[in-house]
Amino acid sequence: MRIIILNQFFYPDHSATSQLMTDLAESLVEKGITVTAIAGRGRYDGGGKLAAREDYRGVRIERAWATGFGKRTVAGRLADYLSFYIGATWTLLRQPRHDIVMALTTPPLIGLVALLVARLRRMRMVTLVQDVYPDIAVALGALKAKGLLTRMLDRLNRLVLRKADRVIVLSECMRRRIVDKLGPQGEARVDVIHNWADGARIQPLGEEENSFRADHNLGAAFTVMFSGNWGRVNDFQTVLEAAKLLRERRDILFLFVGNGGRAGELQSFCRHHRLDNVRTLPYQPREMLRFSLAAADVSLITLAPGLAGLSVPSKTYGIMAAARPILFVGDLSSEIASIIKEGGCGTVISSGEGERLARLIEEWSQDKTPLAQAGRRARMIFEKSFDRPHAVKAYIRSFEKCLSPSISPVQQYERVSIATRGKRI
Repeated sequence: MRIIILNQFFYPDHSATSQLMTDLAESLVEKGITVTAIAGRGRYDGGGKLAAREDYRGVRIERAWATGFGKRTVAGRLADYLSFYIGATWTLLRQPRHDIVMALTTPPLIGLVALLVARLRRMRMVTLVQDVYPDIAVALGALKAKGLLTRMLDRLNRLVLRKADRVIVLSECMRRRIVDKLGPQGEARVDVIHNWADGARIQPLGEEENSFRADHNLGAAFTVMFSGNWGRVNDFQTVLEAAKLLRERRDILFLFVGNGGRAGELQSFCRHHRLDNVRTLPYQPREMLRFSLAAADVSLITLAPGLAGLSVPSKTYGIMAAARPILFVGDLSSEIASIIKEGGCGTVISSGEGERLARLIEEWSQDKTPLAQAGRRARMIFEKSFDRPHAVKAYIRSFEKCLSPSISPVQQYERVSIATRGKRI
């Protein structure tokens, strides 16, 4: 089996989809599958160009030409997207024929490029939906629900979904969103495969095994940690309101590790309200993730209202692997909220409940016993359902179904072509 993974970011970039796809590609190669990754030459947050070609642990990486402005400005992001569409098309056309092209949703609608090239070269096409576009842009207020651009983008997205040989989504909630677009006839082509973490790499650590707190002068403070991208899909307002209410508690610390488009907003709020109980750290190297995650007394996951089924916070699985209890703030109808409630591995709070969040953190800072129990349950759930090997097996099953469906769109096309040629003769 020969597979192309098409995504704007891949190793050594630190973005979530880059790390996930690098993991998947490595594991597929270990199973004897040939993998080529097509990505851009820029990094998620800009700064520097990567080599045009590279081999990494058996994975062939082909980096298409594209601008590399990063996420700092809208204009820069759009330039990166548009140039990657062009560069990725050319790079895809130049590759030896593979069996499957799997396209993610970074940038949005890159699956359209994959679909066109796959049909031209008689390859199967899989779309992996990490975020649902343009729905997520509408939910965040970036696009008007009934606007001309929104309707055009939605039609293109539905085209990709309907013509793909398989569609992979991240949760049951997202599956329902996608089936609404496909109609009942497309439901059989949709596979639910959760994102994951590597349970061998990220494991529970005791305080004596972890110097992260000492290295970053966290002291004995009860640490509430948000780790990852600070993006528009997150609800930070509720968390910052809780931090403001707890500003006099010198023994409680809110630690934001990472960066993102809302960094300025977060820092401005803290300056305006003089919050000394909020600290930030830059993205940590991947090899340090097991230590940074384990340094939290409780880990935050946030999702803005209305985004259930449109985006799934992938940081969840690393937190569970580290056996950390989870504080989820945001859309209660999301799959992650359901996992936490049903598994008893943390607490779920609605957006806007800053006072409740503050009270809960105070209670936990005085008695950590419930947190230890929730953390152990998180690791048990992770090992049962969300460890890396589970996801790899599920992807291979999906690829196998893609290559041997009862009758695929490609076969239908070929049959029609043969029949047409026969009539002409």
